[in-house]
Amino acid sequence: MDQPSPPTEARIARFIRTHLQDILRNWDDFARSIPAARYLPASTLRDHAAGMLHAIADALDLPSAAPDAAPPPAPVSQPDTQAGRHGAARVGIGFSASDTIAEFRALRASVMHLWAACEHQHDLGSEDMIRFNDAVDQALEESLQAFFSEKDKLAHRFDTLLSATPDLHCITDVDGLLLYANQALGKLLGTPATPAARQHLADFCPAFAAQLGRDLRAVADTGATGRGELQCTLADGTEHSYRYILIPVVNEDGTIDSITGTARNISELKASEAQILRNAYYDSLTGLPNRVLFRERLEHDVRRAARTEFALAVLFIDLDGFKEVNDRFGHDAGDLLLRQVAQRLQACVRATDTVARIGGDEFTVILNEVSRIAFVEVLVCQILAELARPFALADKELHVSGSVGITICPQDAHLPDDLLRNADQAMFVAKNAGRNRFSYFTPDIRDSAWARLRSIDQLRQALARRELRVYYQPIVELASGTIVKAEALVRWHHPDGGLVLPQDFIGIAEETGLIGEIDAWVLAQAVPCAARLSELTGAPFQISVNKSPVGFMSRVIRHCWDEDMAMFERAGSRIAVEITEGVLLDDSPGVRDKLARLQRAGVQLTIDDFGIGYSSMAYLNKFKVDFLKIDQSFVKDMLTTNPRSQIFAETIIMMAHKLGLKVIAEGVETASQRDWLRQAGCDYAQGFLFSPATTEERFAQLLQA
Repeated sequence: MDQPSPPTEARIARFIRTHLQDILRNWDDFARSIPAARYLPASTLRDHAAGMLHAIADALDLPSAAPDAAPPPAPVSQPDTQAGRHGAARVGIGFSASDTIAEFRALRASVMHLWAACEHQHDLGSEDMIRFNDAVDQALEESLQAFFSEKDKLAHRFDTLLSATPDLHCITDVDGLLLYANQALGKLLGTPATPAARQHLADFCPAFAAQLGRDLRAVADTGATGRGELQCTLADGTEHSYRYILIPVVNEDGTIDSITGTARNISELKASEAQILRNAYYDSLTGLPNRVLFRERLEHDVRRAARTEFALAVLFIDLDGFKEVNDRFGHDAGDLLLRQVAQRLQACVRATDTVARIGGDEFTVILNEVSRIAFVEVLVCQILAELARPFALADKELHVSGSVGITICPQDAHLPDDLLRNADQAMFVAKNAGRNRFSYFTPDIRDSAWARLRSIDQLRQALARRELRVYYQPIVELASGTIVKAEALVRWHHPDGGLVLPQDFIGIAEETGLIGEIDAWVLAQAVPCAARLSELTGAPFQISVNKSPVGFMSRVIRHCWDEDMAMFERAGSRIAVEITEGVLLDDSPGVRDKLARLQRAGVQLTIDDFGIGYSSMAYLNKFKVDFLKIDQSFVKDMLTTNPRSQIFAETIIMMAHKLGLKVIAEGVETASQRDWLRQAGCDYAQGFLFSPATTEERFAQLLQA
């Protein structure tokens, strides 16, 4: 008996399974016309297509419904079906809904084309065709439902992501109409941004509406990315800066129908940049332009002066007595004083002029468009008068003054560096002339400054070239007339051949920081000399060395104090240290520590030039001092032109003895001076009467004589 033929749908399902590879090859040609599928690997495309064909074949194997049965319910989204998984996966690889529909159309066409070629003797009936198309349509519907469900999930995820950031994100049409805005932008706009709301991106910041409109139009017309910045006032009244980027959304046909925008609040960055810029160009204490900005403005003003043919004046102002304010009242008071000085200087000049603080207590002023030099002098006199007025700081009234150097462009120089140097040199002339005054720059000032710089350079090389020598001047005990001590004095054998005395180069050494090296070198010569002279005399012989106040008080002195202390400890009482009264007046922890270390090492202390400075009983009582030196100015004319000097000398001797100190008189040149001092009770004396400072060899001969 013949078996009944299989139903048509089973026959199509069997055909699909039997000719699967042929269908896929034929389908591949169709699939490559889908834009999203062009660049996918063939294996990926075929795996998806094979899965869909099996799903369609499985649907065809199901029994058909009775003709009068109710139509099946509409399929629901079933992401776990083969079709659902297919649709959801298509979202992840960039397929659009149209691409997904085209893919199923290609599958349908491939099956029908191959059926017609292989099974043309068995044409499909209308019911068969309906069954096949229903199976394809059902798979397509499941796939599309899963596709759109995944699309919604993905859109929700992206919206959540974009709304979680404080950055502003939006999508607009080419005219700036908002199609999407994340929560951050919607909050600033006040209402959720939807196409129905008809809001424009420019509504976010009306003040920059024209700029945003131009940028959006440029992106739409050129397809290039647009960038910009804007500042706007938000509803709470705060000012904010935003940096934004606009990117075109390009369709498959190359057209642009929308634009994505992202904006970031850069207010803190702008504030930080402004602060960095201010720190780079302005003095943090006074708010005045600093050296960098002063230099830039001076260059600009010099060029402008050349164009306008007006003169330009540069003032260099240094405060007189500022160090004393810091020493007496502390650095906080000094800072307050500098702020008030800055305010007074600014009040003296025009808005077009520049007042700058270039360091410490040094200020500079640029006076533009100077038509008459006399006006400069009037202004400088006003500045000096303002600085001379008392400064009120808390409950203190402080007094300072100013020394001002003036140089004129183009008469004196054309270059900014030369102008600043000229004004600086003129200021030193004013300060050396007595302070609280001004000085114009002159060629003589320049020549003198160059000579000073040359001396500094030569002094820097003096130690290395062994041009310095230590000479020793005897100190005589007046009661016995014998040499009992000596003072070590440095001399400079200048390369030009002359002998330079300390008063001509020690000041330069202190200003340049070389004094530490010089003092240390003198000590290194004096210590072994004291040992040799002690051996020569058969008793401890003491040599006094001078220690500059800078070595005690400066924190930036080049030479290390510890190296000096090692020599002091070896020498002990054979070395005495001569210091000025200013060292004791400083009374800082560093100075007290150094004095204490000297005393622990057995070194005796001598106050040099006593009576001409800040003589005070207080520090003599506070610090352990061994000797006082009567300054030679009292000795010089005590018996001739100024008998009152005798009173000062007698007072110093009497006070010292009451305190248990010994007294040394310096500058003794006549026998009558010696005799008077001896009668007054002075203990020791030194001066040309006994011997000028001399070499160690000559000094040894004096001792033996």
